[in-house]
Amino acid sequence: MTEKEPPVPPIIHIRRLTKTYWNGDVAIPAVRGVDLDIEEGDFVSLTGPSGSGKSTLMNLLAFLDAPDSGTYQFGGQDITAFDEDYRAELRNAVIGFVFQQFFLLARTTALDNVAMPLMYAGKKKRQAREQAYDVLQKVSLEHRIYHNPNELSGGQQQRVCIARALVNNPRIIFCDEPTGNLDSKTAKEIMDIFDKLNDEGKTIVMVTHEPSIAKHAKTQLCMKDGKMTEKC
Repeated sequence: MTEKEPPVPPIIHIRRLTKTYWNGDVAIPAVRGVDLDIEEGDFVSLTGPSGSGKSTLMNLLAFLDAPDSGTYQFGGQDITAFDEDYRAELRNAVIGFVFQQFFLLARTTALDNVAMPLMYAGKKKRQAREQAYDVLQKVSLEHRIYHNPNELSGGQQQRVCIARALVNNPRIIFCDEPTGNLDSKTAKEIMDIFDKLNDEGKTIVMVTHEPSIAKHAKTQLCMKDGKMTEKC
């Protein structure tokens, strides 16, 4: 009789997670006791009205902020037990980010914008550029690698951002309104890239307010008043 392998833990497992901000003496609860499991390889959309807590929750999941209480396990590791420096180190190793604002270096080519995280991590420039070129090919931008951001369309700039998010081969990609600055045709092209990445096994968590964009996800979640809810 063969011994059963232990179950694989979800990549994200949170219980009773909370986060409150303060404006002077006034408490502003942003996340109120959220429970959530995200399996490796899932594509999750997180929607909700403005002020619902969805961006705060994403910041907590991506180690950009620390919760006030609750537990958070990432790939079976207890993240709440780690200090800020270790969380930053882990974030750089396992997480990629795509934001609504592109945050590209203005006087730097697409190739070097993508290579930058690798060079910051200590990789030699030639090796970093080779790796950056590979991921720019993946987003069909190899013909624009020596162009600066002001020479690229909005959709092309977002492709550079996706390549930059992929260059470290992260376990998970977090996207905050990734199509918010794009027209509908370009938004569809960007979402086609995310669909393909997910089909290849990449885990994606995306905050969006657009129902048509949220529908690309396998798992659609909604937040209201800092809590998960069935309907927005």
